[in-house]
Amino acid sequence: MAVIQFLRTSTIRLHPDDDVVIAMRELASASRIEAEDVITTDRIPAGHKVAVRAIAAGEPVRRYAQIIGFASAPIAAGEHVHTHNLSMGTFERDHAFGIGYFPTVPVSVPATFMGIRRPDGRIATRNYLAVISTVNCSATVSKAIADHWRGG
Repeated sequence: MAVIQFLRTSTIRLHPDDDVVIAMRELASASRIEAEDVITTDRIPAGHKVAVRAIAAGEPVRRYAQIIGFASAPIAAGEHVHTHNLSMGTFERDHAFGIGYFPTVPVSVPATFMGIRRPDGRIATRNYLAVISTVNCSATVSKAIADHWRGG
């Protein structure tokens, strides 16, 4: 029996400048993160951070391209980044508003949907009714009900 792979990737990178990626599911030790060319050094719980490069002790660690803490010990690429090797520290903060702003490019064709306009001007969607038989012997009755509402 074939196994269906629902996720094409096991991690999420939030910003190109990040030192860590986020595990989308639990990663076993020695798991390969293809997109980062990194192999995990230990088990990484789902939702936790994985270093994508070696980080020296005392060096800032970035997520969302922002400093989230400092390495309290050397962190190897592929290592779990958490409270055991990440600490807070003081640093100069740049509170420049909108520094990462870039304009949103409008879509060429706006999104639409097949709705209806009610007499009072409000917008609505059509309701659908499914008629499903639970056993084969009721299939003829189910088809007759569906045909009635379809107008057939």
